Amino acid sequence: MTTNEKIAALRAAAQAAGAHGVLLMTSDPHSSEYLPAYYNSLPFFSGFTGENSTLVVTLTGSALWCDGRFYVQGDRQLAGTEIECMHAGSAGVPTVEEYLTAHFAAGQTLLLDGSCVPATIANGYAAALAKSGAKLESKDIVSPLWESLTTRPSLPNTPCELLTVEQTGATAAQRIAMVRDELKKAGATALAVTGLDCVGWLTNMRARDLPCTPLAVAYALVTMDSCTLFIAPGRLNDADAKTLTDNGVSLRDYPELIDTVHALPAEEVFLVDEKATNYDLYCALNEHKTVTGADPIFALKGVKNPVELANIRECHVRDGVAMVRFQMDLEKAIAEGKILHETDIEKMLQKRRAEMPGYFEDSFDTIAAYGPNAAMMHYHAEGEVDSVIEPRGFLLVDNGGQYDCGTTDITRTYPVGPLTENERKYYTWTLQSHIDIARAVFLDYCTGFALDSFARGPLWAHKINYRCGTGHGVGYISSVHEGPQSLRPQNPIVFKEGMTITDEPGVYETDEVGIRIENELECVDAGTNQYGHWLKFEPLTLVPISTEPVIVDELTRDQINWLNAYHAHVYEMLSPRLTEEEKTWLKAKTAPIDR
Repeated sequence: MTTNEKIAALRAAAQAAGAHGVLLMTSDPHSSEYLPAYYNSLPFFSGFTGENSTLVVTLTGSALWCDGRFYVQGDRQLAGTEIECMHAGSAGVPTVEEYLTAHFAAGQTLLLDGSCVPATIANGYAAALAKSGAKLESKDIVSPLWESLTTRPSLPNTPCELLTVEQTGATAAQRIAMVRDELKKAGATALAVTGLDCVGWLTNMRARDLPCTPLAVAYALVTMDSCTLFIAPGRLNDADAKTLTDNGVSLRDYPELIDTVHALPAEEVFLVDEKATNYDLYCALNEHKTVTGADPIFALKGVKNPVELANIRECHVRDGVAMVRFQMDLEKAIAEGKILHETDIEKMLQKRRAEMPGYFEDSFDTIAAYGPNAAMMHYHAEGEVDSVIEPRGFLLVDNGGQYDCGTTDITRTYPVGPLTENERKYYTWTLQSHIDIARAVFLDYCTGFALDSFARGPLWAHKINYRCGTGHGVGYISSVHEGPQSLRPQNPIVFKEGMTITDEPGVYETDEVGIRIENELECVDAGTNQYGHWLKFEPLTLVPISTEPVIVDELTRDQINWLNAYHAHVYEMLSPRLTEEEKTWLKAKTAPIDR
């Protein structure tokens, strides 16, 4: 069945329901980044496999919005279909809301599955439709159509387990108490916890329900005198179920959350985070008294406690050893003239990570992009799209691991042969941007928005920019992308000690080259003086940065000093766990540079 035939089937299903269009998003009831396949209908109907996308099908046309990471991918995957690829955020491209206002008339209806669309987005769509006299209705016509056309994946049901206090530094009871304290501050008495990472943080529960993300499909409901975990029966063993009970957590079936909300007393006051709550649940919560505010768990889990930080540091040592061995394997294979495809890189990485204690899966699908492919920020080789790594230019490798002591995310851009002058310049400017945020010292009122500009300066000086943030928070044995902190324009979150963040500026020149250098950083205390309390970053990632492509004369003395100090730290931390041959290799890779 072609994409156009699937779009026609969606159009017909909307008409049969008395509507004039349907909207699909890459989303689930929990606003997960990596969706359980059960909820991920958009790739089936559109053929587009990127993240963070929206498809609108009207009676006369269809359009799909993708962000800057996926412009090239979207154009390629939608080519030859009726779907118009909308480059979200580009000049002259209408937003989804503007498109809805223009394409729906008075009396017409747009359908969407309200359980799988965040309330803030659904409310925005409803407002846009209202401008034309049209309306929004929550009705799932996609699931029955999907199931009639193919075998739909099952709702995940993997075994769950609880992390130990030695891993988390806090019991579920202690974390529930922290949430109740935050509810009191907000003037609320109850919270429906929808984010799977938030549920995992609250209960210390992990599973394998999502790709690369060790979380369980579940909800939680916290009131001042109870805490309920909504999860399919039988997923916890008896010992873990008892541990939760001992910590004040009762269990109910996964679909029972909305009915439980309806059954609560009228005087219950819900703290409602419109961005983190699906539209159907949002409507149910608003039948009670509500207070608007962010889910406090986002901020609580964003600051890692001392036990988590100690485990994270150990995690990066293990990951660094794996990365050293991978790079040695890569260099040996290239030197021997072996034919390597991009898909071989993921296998090589997984082999080395599997040797590390506590590793159990990757934290996201490896991005191994050779040459021009790396200009697509989230390129993924598969099928016929799998380039041979030739002995020239760059290979960009972005990957990470899930361990029993943390989650990692790292990008290195490796020279695999002679480089052009442009490639060396782009690499050097990217490295300068990476170093400038890594060595930043800042007052404790600085937001992610303010700090994002630290990194862009060296690239802006050459009128180059990247269409994404500079960095994101990283979860703890959880989602590799975690808020609320990030390094990106418009992020209002003030940085605090204990936050972790990635530092990953890049250059992406379409059909030419893509370069990214990424470390994880920890926000730490930098002292107090008459001007206030200062913070800075310290590197968590322990992997050498290739210095062969660097135009050293472009670097400032401070940048050279930072890079040399970083490499000395990498060698100090990794060498005790390496063989003599590996130590010799690492010593050369971390050798100081100078003009």
